[in-house]
Amino acid sequence: MIQSLEKLFLIMDYMVQNGNRVRIQDIASGLDMKKSTVHNFVKTLVHMGYADQEELSTRYYLTGKMHHLIPTEYSTATLKTDYRPIVEKITELTGETAYLTIQLGSYMRHELKSDPKRSVRISLEVGKEMDVMNSALGNVFMAHSPSLTKQLMVNLIEPEQIKLQKQLDNVIEKGYAEDYERLEKEMNCVAVPIYSNNKLLAAIGISGPSYRFGTKEMQQGIQIIQSLLKNKVS
Repeated sequence: MIQSLEKLFLIMDYMVQNGNRVRIQDIASGLDMKKSTVHNFVKTLVHMGYADQEELSTRYYLTGKMHHLIPTEYSTATLKTDYRPIVEKITELTGETAYLTIQLGSYMRHELKSDPKRSVRISLEVGKEMDVMNSALGNVFMAHSPSLTKQLMVNLIEPEQIKLQKQLDNVIEKGYAEDYERLEKEMNCVAVPIYSNNKLLAAIGISGPSYRFGTKEMQQGIQIIQSLLKNKVS
C-alpha cells in the first residue's frame, strides 16, 4: 500500500464529509496527521486545480474539477444498445458506413458499425484496437485530452505539431473532425463526439469512398449525426 496516496484520499474524503470548507488544522486533527503533511497535500491539490482557498479565509474546498475524475456510468453493452439505432439510421440516411468508436488510452476501437447495401463500401473491423493518430476519430479523442496530445506529439517535428494542434483546435471549435484521405487513400471520414454529463463518452463516424463522399456529403453527414444525437432517435 502506498501511504502517501492513502493520506491524499483520506484528506479529500475528510473535506467532502465535513462541509467542504475546512482548515488545515482541522484536517490534521481529524485525521491525526502532521499539519505540515496536510498542508503539502492540500497545496498540491490547489496547484492542480482540484482544490482552492476561500477568499479572506484559511478554509479550503475541493473544486468542480473533481467531477472530471468520475467516469461515465455507461458500460460498453449499454452504449451499444443505446446508440445502435442512431448508427443504423445514419447509414440509412447517408448510404455510407457508420460506426461507434470508444477510446482506449492512446488507442481506439470500433464497437458498432452499420454497412450500406452498396457494392462499394468501406471495410471496417469491429473489436480491433487502432492507433488514434492520423484520423478524424483520433482527432476527436486527442482534442479532448491535452495530456494524450502532448504524449503523441513527442515524435513529430514542429511543423507537424503546429498542423495537428490546429486540427485539434478546430475539433473543439466546430464540434467535429474531418479526414480527407489521411487515414487511407480514397477514403474520407467525419467524426462527431458523444458526451455524457459534459464528458466525452465516444464518437460516431462516417466513412465513404472519396469519389462519392466529398465535402458536401461529409457536411451533410455531420449535420445528420448532430441532429440524431440531439434528438436521440429510438
